[in-house]
Amino acid sequence: MAGRGLKWERVCENSRDRLHQDGSLFWMPFAPQVLKVGKGLSTKKGSFLAIWKGKAPPDWCAITKQMFILGDDKDCKGDVWWTGNVKPHQAKHFDRFEEHGGKSCVLLRMKDRSRWVLPWKLLRPIWVNGGSISLDNIEKYGLKWKHKCVGEPNYDWLSPLQEFYNASQ
Repeated sequence: MAGRGLKWERVCENSRDRLHQDGSLFWMPFAPQVLKVGKGLSTKKGSFLAIWKGKAPPDWCAITKQMFILGDDKDCKGDVWWTGNVKPHQAKHFDRFEEHGGKSCVLLRMKDRSRWVLPWKLLRPIWVNGGSISLDNIEKYGLKWKHKCVGEPNYDWLSPLQEFYNASQ
């Protein structure tokens, strides 16, 4: 069901915007392609009737001085997050991106509102086997977001991701 994690996606967008303001990255969203097929509501300016054109890419792409990142934002409402929430066409994009030297990840919020970045390098084996991640095992696969500034929410998922990839080289 599309649109379930819109609040979480806004949190993630704000996080990327904040990291951009810090000078840590430049990012761009990927909007799903739509085909305009008719007029919208006459009472709502700018609205139109549209259909999806194919499958949507992951949510965003970012560039830092050290790496190129392709990512998707996912929200977990239950006790367990099923890796099948990464759709096959998204996984294909992640794989291709990494084959070309980029890094792919999922920004995940768990039921307890904790924020995690899951490198595709760690997530892919679980995804292939149709596995799941819970609060009990997420630390094996995910990196917790950091507080970068006092008095602000933990918006920094980039530092843990960079530290992970620097340590694994």
